[in-house]
Amino acid sequence: MNPSQMQPGPPQSDHTHESNRSYSEPSSPRAIINIHGLVIECISESPGLVSAMVRPFKFFRTDSGQPSVTVTAVESEPPYSSFPSVASSFSTPRNIVFTRGDTKIIDYFGKGLVIADDNGRKHTIYGTDPNFLQEAFYLLVLSLLGQYCDEKGILRIHALTFSLNDTAVIFSAQSGGGKSTMAFSVLEKEGFKLISDDEALVDGDGSVLPLPIRMGTLDEARISSIPPEYVYRIDRMEFGGKYFIDIDYWEDRLERRLLKKKILFSVKRLINGNPYIERSSWFDTLKTLMSAAVIGLGLYQGMEFVFNNGPGEIFSRVPVFGRRLYAALKLAATAESYKIFLGRDHAENIKVMEEFLRKIQAGAER
Repeated sequence: MNPSQMQPGPPQSDHTHESNRSYSEPSSPRAIINIHGLVIECISESPGLVSAMVRPFKFFRTDSGQPSVTVTAVESEPPYSSFPSVASSFSTPRNIVFTRGDTKIIDYFGKGLVIADDNGRKHTIYGTDPNFLQEAFYLLVLSLLGQYCDEKGILRIHALTFSLNDTAVIFSAQSGGGKSTMAFSVLEKEGFKLISDDEALVDGDGSVLPLPIRMGTLDEARISSIPPEYVYRIDRMEFGGKYFIDIDYWEDRLERRLLKKKILFSVKRLINGNPYIERSSWFDTLKTLMSAAVIGLGLYQGMEFVFNNGPGEIFSRVPVFGRRLYAALKLAATAESYKIFLGRDHAENIKVMEEFLRKIQAGAER
């Protein structure tokens, strides 16, 4: 497909907090996902490929909605010979980006490529490896979601998020800080429900939005007791193979409500000693949010999809960072905030946190 032949996509949809859980298993080569108003249509000649690509987003599958973005997957070698002679604009560790007019070509070093056209409303993914096609779509959706959240004033925080009764708990830790281990432990505890295993979404009204996507693990022991139809493996471009578990395996443990009440944990690790919890000052809470939300360390942002001519465009993003900072200041001022220091005993970590949360809730009910 020649980039110059791409047609404009449909207009962007209005923001909504509804997650439509009704969908049909793909009998046609298209599927629609609606992530809080970001409506994306996935198209391919293969219904099986469509099913695999939207698999992480089952929670957001729907049969209706006007797509704001259309993504077409083509199982073939990229049509390099059809492209004009264009010099690269910039590169990332994953790819090289070429820009001409409103068309952007993102080449994943010969593994496949993505063509973005019509100001990002239309994308075409080329590749012969199903792992590449699935991962490229997944990363594209995450980047589109990040841009949508910035546009709509929704704060993204790199954090495990779960609920206990009517309270959202935002568990913010750096990569490798224990979020995945805590997530699996939380799903085994009575009364807890998963909101998202890797990021929190807080809208302009202060509500925490559900974002259950998929659970990942490198530990084969974690998947040994899970029925195989819920488990799949992806060989990722940068980080190698990883197992993923369909979120609907925990269907009755997923939080679907928007929750106003929030507790924010800033996670620290101990080289030795027992876990404990202490109050976090407003300033320390803001420092956590500066890293995990305003800058967005740990959040996939997809600079190849955001920028056209390189990271030098970061200065054009100053208003975005300003909106993120404003939202972070509001959250720091309104959330009940603590520091949690985790030891080496995972069972003791979850015990201390669970007892602390239940004690807070018991006190609030008196």
